[in-house]
Amino acid sequence: MPVIKIFCPQRPDAQACDGLAQSLRALCLDPFGAQPHAIEVLLIEGVHNLHGLPVFVEIHYRDRPDRHGEVLAQFLQGVDLAVQAAFGQPPRIRSYAVDQRILGAVR
Repeated sequence: MPVIKIFCPQRPDAQACDGLAQSLRALCLDPFGAQPHAIEVLLIEGVHNLHGLPVFVEIHYRDRPDRHGEVLAQFLQGVDLAVQAAFGQPPRIRSYAVDQRILGAVR
């Protein structure tokens, strides 16, 4: 964790996808402090939003004291800029802190 899911009508070109993946991975490492092996970035294309922005980003991450306030704001701003650069339009972003005591996970 973190898990970043990007829902979009169609995938951007290969170069934009590569840049997006690299940017999101870098943001997960710093400022978010994720372990490299725990980062998941999913691009789910073919989603046509019937109301609202065409690109939607959903982020789930382990709730930790070092991921609040300014760190979270910096992370979300970086995600916003990276997604805008890849898709050429602003996304809607929602993030969810998951309590580690109730999280079940394998690998």
